[in-house]
Amino acid sequence: MRNCGFHIRFTAGRRFRLLRLAAGAWLLSLAGCFGGCDYDRFDPPEPHPADVPVPTMSIATLRSLYKGDPVSVTGKRSVVVSGNVTTSDREGNFFRSFFIEDETGAVEIRAGLYDLHAVYRLGQQVTVVADSLTLGLTGGVLQLGLASSAYETDYMGHRVVVDRHVFRNERFETVTPRPVTPARLDDEWLGTLVRFDGMRLDGAVDTTWALPASLSPSGTPQNVNLKFRSSPSDSIYVYTSGYANFAGDRVPTAPVSLTGILMQGKVGGRTVYQVKLRDLQDVEQ
Repeated sequence: MRNCGFHIRFTAGRRFRLLRLAAGAWLLSLAGCFGGCDYDRFDPPEPHPADVPVPTMSIATLRSLYKGDPVSVTGKRSVVVSGNVTTSDREGNFFRSFFIEDETGAVEIRAGLYDLHAVYRLGQQVTVVADSLTLGLTGGVLQLGLASSAYETDYMGHRVVVDRHVFRNERFETVTPRPVTPARLDDEWLGTLVRFDGMRLDGAVDTTWALPASLSPSGTPQNVNLKFRSSPSDSIYVYTSGYANFAGDRVPTAPVSLTGILMQGKVGGRTVYQVKLRDLQDVEQ
């Protein structure tokens, strides 16, 4: 009996050790799967053209819905626009939003997310369902976002919300900037990609595009408007964020071509036209 009892205890202990070894092996294989199978990654799903809604209007028609105050868009996929991406937040001059443009105009999508350039790539076709979003206008630029009590629109702010309204496909078309001059600008072009040739920094002073924290007297990045002239009487302002990666780079004093998004802003209490660069490749000497 003692031998039998000993044998029973030995078998139970052995079974316990085998179960423990098996559980350890299962956990190791599970960890390897999470590491090797990229289950810890949260990249957005690849676009499926079949899921992309059909546009119902042009961006110019969308702009015509704005009558001076923010508009709450209602309906069921009745207000849908499409365009190609013209901006990138990679260099930090654009922040948590991106622009799309069709042949009639442009609209800023107030996504409220970071690293948008990795998801909505330059030239990629994007379709936006505006239903339940708010249409606003800031700096002359048409915007789509959430309702706000303080601003024309607010950021969507969450991937789930953005994916409910913004759809991508694999069609790419590089948007050619519209050639313009400071003397002949049209408000219909606000928000679109434009190009100014033969521009020279006013006064040809030695300066930087903006003031990053390292150059700012207060230690806080400061945005800057720099005036560029094509003639003594014709000028445009280049707006650069103090948080842009190129904020501390020196500005060329030789004539340059400037490409960027056309906007409006205040300088010295006056409303002026501005151009906002995406990166320093938008400056050609």
